[in-house]
Amino acid sequence: MFPLANKNAIVTGGLSGIGRAIAKRLVSAGARVLVADRRADGDRLASSLGVKFLQTDVSQEEQVAAMFDTAQKHFGSVNILVSNAGIQPLGIGFEQLNGELLRRTLDVNVNGVAFGIKHALLSMAEHGRVINLASFVGLLATPGGTAYATSKAAVIHLTRLGAIELARRRITVNAISPGTILTPAVTEIPDNPEIAFVERRTPLGRLGRPEEVAALCHFLASDEAAYITGQNIAIDGGLTAGWTEYDLVPPANIQNGRWVDDV
Repeated sequence: MFPLANKNAIVTGGLSGIGRAIAKRLVSAGARVLVADRRADGDRLASSLGVKFLQTDVSQEEQVAAMFDTAQKHFGSVNILVSNAGIQPLGIGFEQLNGELLRRTLDVNVNGVAFGIKHALLSMAEHGRVINLASFVGLLATPGGTAYATSKAAVIHLTRLGAIELARRRITVNAISPGTILTPAVTEIPDNPEIAFVERRTPLGRLGRPEEVAALCHFLASDEAAYITGQNIAIDGGLTAGWTEYDLVPPANIQNGRWVDDV
């Protein structure tokens, strides 16, 4: 289902967590994949995934341009870009925020996506797919998310802008906003209070799996998704749908299921 044979993809930040699951999923669907990641041991990790590798800092435009050039040298063209690379400075509110942290977060999470869209316009084959990884905190204000949530809200709006400008080349641009996903960034924090909170707060009562996000990305990368663009799709177990608990006492005006005026 949703074959990607003869499609060539770039996945940024594709050596761990959600990015790794996406790279694996695209390869399994038949795509040729270049993983662009900052890790120095990337060649070894990439070989186990069956992908090409280029060490890349997406906050630097010349390195984003180089990853497109490298993919074109390996594959001949680029059909799919998944901008997944990012940093996650959660737990930092306004009181602890400083300029260095804010700049670095925006450099990676926002500039990396913006440069990806720019060079997709310049270099990607027509009818291509750009998929940007945002977050539920870009939709729902959360304490301690000052820099990170701001960056992910920007990713969602960049996606809309990109969809408009790239439409003339029939390139779609969409965003995915995962909820809390079972990646090492979450599971390797000892006694992480976020896990129990999200399980309680999420209508489906659990955290997501990287493979579930990868499945959505696979669909958006496919030919079947050709008429979807400028959208942000939350994959969060219903977390952003609304409150799961809200204790209310009906007013005296409601009597036997009817509204009674002047009570």
